[in-house]
Amino acid sequence: MIRALSLAAGIGLLATAAPARADIAPPPTDDSTLVEIVPPGELDGSWRVVTNDKAEIPIVTLDIAHAADEARAAGVFTALPGLCPPATAGDDCEWDGITGEVTDIVLTDTGVLISFNPSAGADDEQNLRLAPQPDGSWTGTLDGQPPRKVKMSRPPE
Repeated sequence: MIRALSLAAGIGLLATAAPARADIAPPPTDDSTLVEIVPPGELDGSWRVVTNDKAEIPIVTLDIAHAADEARAAGVFTALPGLCPPATAGDDCEWDGITGEVTDIVLTDTGVLISFNPSAGADDEQNLRLAPQPDGSWTGTLDGQPPRKVKMSRPPE
């Protein structure tokens, strides 16, 4: 009974406590905790690169992080069988399925240059030189042996 009275008295004290004062400012915020939300750039998201012909052989997929109005972006790639050098056609290609960081993504006045390397060899660097198209895709070349005409577009949903 005494415990119930003590609890009731405590609740009564809380109910009569002074309300929060409107003239007291909230504590200052640390500017380092504020995050600016940046809208995505035109390259942001997932892309699929295929040969630009009737066969549309898959070459590579790209996941790109690109902020609006930025000339550079970052991303990761996954090599597909079509990226393999012609000398390995029909054989098991060591590049098939390799995933890694894109070396560089640079937007220019005329398009974009995307560089990535599916191996440790400096000679295996791959360069996509692409120009934007009205349908939202990008077309151009994949510099390699041999150079190929390619198309980069969003993967089908």
